[in-house]
Amino acid sequence: MSNYTPTLAERTQPSEQWIEQMRANYPVESAIDEVFTRKLHNRLKPVEHTMDFSTLQAPLLHFLQGETGQDNILVENLQRLSGGASKEQFTFDLTWQPQSGQRETTHLMIRMDPTESIVETHRLRECQVLRAMWGEVPVPEVLWIDPLGEKLGHPALIASFLEGTVQPEQPANSEKMSGVGMYFKPELRAALSQQFVDILAKIHAIDWRKKDLSTFDIPQANSTQANEWAIGLWERAWNEDTLSAHPIMERAALWLKENMPVVGEPVIVHGDYRTGNFMYTDELEINAIFDWELAYYGDYHDDLSWATLGLFGGNDEDGQPLASSLMPQADFLARYERASGNKVNMETLAYYHIFSYYKIAVIAAATSVRVAYSRRTHLDAMMNFASGLGSVAISELNRLLDKATS
Repeated sequence: MSNYTPTLAERTQPSEQWIEQMRANYPVESAIDEVFTRKLHNRLKPVEHTMDFSTLQAPLLHFLQGETGQDNILVENLQRLSGGASKEQFTFDLTWQPQSGQRETTHLMIRMDPTESIVETHRLRECQVLRAMWGEVPVPEVLWIDPLGEKLGHPALIASFLEGTVQPEQPANSEKMSGVGMYFKPELRAALSQQFVDILAKIHAIDWRKKDLSTFDIPQANSTQANEWAIGLWERAWNEDTLSAHPIMERAALWLKENMPVVGEPVIVHGDYRTGNFMYTDELEINAIFDWELAYYGDYHDDLSWATLGLFGGNDEDGQPLASSLMPQADFLARYERASGNKVNMETLAYYHIFSYYKIAVIAAATSVRVAYSRRTHLDAMMNFASGLGSVAISELNRLLDKATS
């Protein structure tokens, strides 16, 4: 990679002084600081384009022998999963004896960090929030975790593998990424819409104080601290990853910080709640909510904003836009108010729409480009495709900022 300025050189080969400058300039939660700092240190190491999963079998077996205390377990049929934009994912069969029963073979999955991801997140944090949700809303059961990658080479968690449909059959001319403008037939929308709303309401109602979420810093209630940390995360990601400055991103970051709404009582925010991140059975029941890696304590309007972004929604048969391709935005918000008891403030929602497009612009216009160009991901083609969304996001960001300041 050519470095035309000292700042670009620092982003590619960061010095300790520059890393400390990033940490000081953009306050974030301690767990987020940990993974972002590790990302920068890893840029000084040799590039690993993709995990050679033929070398994963032996360390996986050894890791599971230690975790289960069983020497006679079998690890078989290790395969890479397609899909997933931020993590490497594998499935395998484990033959073992659970504490509760007879020897059996269980189909499991691994979520593992690549060398560098489009979103740097914390595996123990993801593990904790999944375990907090287990029994509350439909999620995979997390069985084991290697939080620092000391045993498996990269941070990873191992969870139950669930069967179902994430993306229904799409029209013949559709070539969109999963979760971006997907189409659901009317009968699917009718069956899934209320479930989608009810699960989100349950997430926001969970008493996180009664859960083991030690990797989550607790923001002060009735303050802007939750938003300060959230903006710090994305502004830090932009400034660590982008290959070029952009005036709209500078404008957006400044506006977001100057107009932060107060968060009364923070809730667990999923952070990526939308079509493409849930799965349903043949009986049309949602049986899993995925991709909890961006969860944090914050304002429920953040999830409402994300779920209603035009980028993630398709249209109905009459061309009318649908929130997460399932229902009109007004219907979604009204259903959410009834299910949760939380009032939707449209001014606050508008703020989070701007924040949402800022996040997408960071992912698409900065981090995706960097990890693909640096060959630090196995998903080069997807990252290059995703980078095209950066211009869309920045254009929409500019439009929304003009509207907010007019």
